[in-house]
Amino acid sequence: MNRAMRFLKSYTYIKPFNLFILYSFAVDKKMELLIDHKHFYIDDMRKANNNRKSKGADKKEIVIVDVGQDEKITMYSAFENILLEIENSYMAYSDSLEPYLKYISDLQSINTIQAILIALFVEGNSDGSSVTISDLARFMDCPKVRVMKFHEDIDDLVKRKFLRKVRRKYGKESLGYVVPEDVLNAFKNDSRFVAKSLAAKDSIQFFQMFFDLTHQRKEEEIDTEMLKEEFEQLLEANGNLRYVKNLERLNLPDNSKLIVTQMARHLVLNHHESIPSESLVFLFDDRHEAFNEIHNLEEDSHILLKKHIVEYAGKEGLLNRSTFKLTATAREKLLKGFTLPKRETPSEAIKANSIVQKDLFFNEEVGRQIEDLSELLDVEKLTAIQTRLKEHGRRTGFACLFYGAPGTGKTESVFQLAHKTGRDIMQVDMSEIKSKWVGESEQNIKAVFDNYRALCKTCDRTPILLFNEADAILGTRMGQASQAVDKMENTVQNIILQEMEMLDGIMIATTNLEQSLDSAFERRFIYKVRFDRPGIEQRQKIWLSMLPTLSDDMALQLASSYDFSGGQIENIVRKCDVESILYGESSVDADKILRFCQEETILKNNSSRIGFV
Repeated sequence: MNRAMRFLKSYTYIKPFNLFILYSFAVDKKMELLIDHKHFYIDDMRKANNNRKSKGADKKEIVIVDVGQDEKITMYSAFENILLEIENSYMAYSDSLEPYLKYISDLQSINTIQAILIALFVEGNSDGSSVTISDLARFMDCPKVRVMKFHEDIDDLVKRKFLRKVRRKYGKESLGYVVPEDVLNAFKNDSRFVAKSLAAKDSIQFFQMFFDLTHQRKEEEIDTEMLKEEFEQLLEANGNLRYVKNLERLNLPDNSKLIVTQMARHLVLNHHESIPSESLVFLFDDRHEAFNEIHNLEEDSHILLKKHIVEYAGKEGLLNRSTFKLTATAREKLLKGFTLPKRETPSEAIKANSIVQKDLFFNEEVGRQIEDLSELLDVEKLTAIQTRLKEHGRRTGFACLFYGAPGTGKTESVFQLAHKTGRDIMQVDMSEIKSKWVGESEQNIKAVFDNYRALCKTCDRTPILLFNEADAILGTRMGQASQAVDKMENTVQNIILQEMEMLDGIMIATTNLEQSLDSAFERRFIYKVRFDRPGIEQRQKIWLSMLPTLSDDMALQLASSYDFSGGQIENIVRKCDVESILYGESSVDADKILRFCQEETILKNNSSRIGFV
């Protein structure tokens, strides 16, 4: 600055930003400044300034002294000169600012108006506050609409990262602007600001950058509109990444892309497979928008649920309507190649090596069918068969139905097949699948198949999906269902039928009520094994297998006298075990076994009925 301005600054009791105004009006009114003698007519200048305010003279253009040849311009010296002239100027300035504006414009590749705006924002941010349009208007003593005329310049500065929009938590005007720290550092070093590239070096960095955005939103530094804008820029800059490509292929609304990426980010960076609604709701600052998104997710009406991208999280196939996770299909499409935690699998998944080997005794026909299935489920043979089926365009899944009277070994046969072929079992309890809430039963059954597909990916060998005692879901569908319960039953059955069509694994269902089997299910079970009650020969072998202390004659006598199923014989043997533990092995004799047999037949022989008349 020239000597006059430096002299004025030595009078610290004068407001800094009024120094230039005082000097300008001194020159304008031909008032004498005795710089060499270090005195001037302060009182006259104050009067002049007051007269100027009262007459509205602040609207006229201000004149300043040209910069000296020996003075080096810097970003901050340029800001200082601009601010001294622009304050209370009605956004007017003289040609004498040209060297400062040109310096900023050339160095930062921005236009003149943007250079002035940057100076104003830097000054306004000096105390850590954001700057609003109203703040700029007050500084320049002009209407807000005059500043609003430059919204395109401000928006361009935001787009080029010279400014960042923020939301004030308090005050009438919520939208403000701040100059980011990296921009200020460039200005301090008198260097060109180059915005940090949004192009991530890899997918991990992409999710880290997304986290930075969501953190700003959580701290209410930006609103949802800003979040969406910057997220869209992040996607555009990283269109080469597999995740971004596959996300765009899903053709989702903006809000849904935000939700999916938030869930993916939690999974990739934090290894959190499921996240609660609280980790999603903050993304949306509008309460109605937030309510709609979460409500639709919880009520199974959201597009992400309909497209099977997101599902309810929970264990054992049961729902938690306020916790969500990406489906196995979505993980495969979006996050293939990432090191992810194993999907939570149902706790009832039974390991093959935990199953105790047992001898089973069937008639010749059932024995042959079970042996065929055992051969089919051999690892190498099943792989070869599925490959051949796929080549011929046929379904590769195997669905089997074991049906027959209770206690005939249906369930145990599944367990022994699993033990022999080294396959785990995911057992489904239909009583836990059904829910009183509308839509939950349907979603629960979908979760079962999703969990099964996930389990398949974590096992070396394809596991067996076991629907034990599946009478409730295999029965004939209601043709004209009018009651909500009937409609729900039909929907659940339709879902199972569709899943069986797409099955790429092994499913076995057991039932005691084959006569009510819906014909659509009958067509989809490629293997159907009927388990009859064992004959005398099979019963004798079962007795000897379970009670090795029996003589052949005693075992034959029991087999001939009592038409027991294998399950009933097992009940009697368990009673014998309990008796021997309590009273010693000598307490279990032929008479005691016969007594247990009589007790086992009490329900069959007792014709009296219990219930209402």
